[in-house]
Amino acid sequence: MAYQPDDRLNGYRVEIDFALSMGDGPLLRESRTRIAALALTPSEQRDLWELDEMVMEEIASRDDLQPYLLEDDPAHPLAQWWWHLGKLRAGAYPAELLPPHLRAIYQPAKRQAA
Repeated sequence: MAYQPDDRLNGYRVEIDFALSMGDGPLLRESRTRIAALALTPSEQRDLWELDEMVMEEIASRDDLQPYLLEDDPAHPLAQWWWHLGKLRAGAYPAELLPPHLRAIYQPAKRQAA
């Protein structure tokens, strides 16, 4: 995925590639929330799924995440999975609320956490 100046996913992509890759992500959730309100093209949707998968993999595998990333925000609905990264990491998130492309990643992590 190349960076384009008009890329509507760019803020989220930068948070993943640069911040989350170092265990941080101060704007990760806000960036993903903004994207959730957009009507995406099929190409953008495929890119978003890939980015979401990267988030799930990082949350499941990194031991050096900033604690605030794993603090769930109950003010946001469970369907907005990116606000409930602690539950995802612990395997306590209801899998049926995840989009199908993330369930395949989450299920093995859930079994490992159990």
